Amino acid sequence: MPVETVAVLSPGDMGSAVGGALAADGLRVITALSGRSDRTKELAKRSGIEDVGTLENVVQQADLILSILVPDQAEKLAGGVASEISKTGKPVAFADCNAVSPETGIRMAAVIENAGGRFIDAGIIGGPPRGGTPPRFYASGPHESVLGELNGRGITVPMMGGEVGRASAIKMCYAAITKGTQALYAATLVAAESLGTYEELIEEMTSSQPGTLKSMQRVSVVSDRAFRWIGEMEEIAATFEVAGVTPKLHEGSGDIFQMIADSPIGHERPETVDRSRSLHDTVKLFAGK
Repeated sequence: MPVETVAVLSPGDMGSAVGGALAADGLRVITALSGRSDRTKELAKRSGIEDVGTLENVVQQADLILSILVPDQAEKLAGGVASEISKTGKPVAFADCNAVSPETGIRMAAVIENAGGRFIDAGIIGGPPRGGTPPRFYASGPHESVLGELNGRGITVPMMGGEVGRASAIKMCYAAITKGTQALYAATLVAAESLGTYEELIEEMTSSQPGTLKSMQRVSVVSDRAFRWIGEMEEIAATFEVAGVTPKLHEGSGDIFQMIADSPIGHERPETVDRSRSLHDTVKLFAGK
């Protein structure tokens, strides 16, 4: 059965942009907004995503469900969808697209499949599809071809083959580098500020590591996403531990993102972040100054 109706749970920053891209390509895109924030409802509306009210309606109407939310909510949502699958008897395809460990993905696969659904392991690499390079939804598991039907329709879907967990694994390793590096930059800059050597560090980096210093500028806007990355670092740490690599590096990264989320600017979101704020001013706020 071809995919004609796609559900996005939930249409936050990434989800709404993905849903909007799919809708622009002619797919019907639905969601359930009961209990969601006014901001999420507005994002869905702007993206042309239809609110069908309840999770039961989502399961009944969707050919494919994309779970796109913060990692610590992924298993709860999978459980809720599984409950509705059991009630309706509809074998809907459910793609977990969240930044979770392979082990977390395997647990969710069992929950969905035991209820009669079809589970797809997916991992998103790249930013929201807003005119640039479309994000890549890596897919694995026996039902990956269902997600593969969306390839070229606002997103790219590389299918990895093999078992559930492979797509999550590449996402974990990729984010360990990209987001882990941002945590290292933020931690180092805050330490330099607290030790009174910030200016000297920046001067040295300007002279000897200009490329790295340019990358460090991204710390200025990490305040709008740090809250989402805390759980992601925990999932990466768990993934590394199973792989026989110390989890401590990314457990510490989670601590750094928690510090940023708790800072005076930790409430910022993409549409409210102050992009004119200097790197130094940002670091001072992180350092409590």
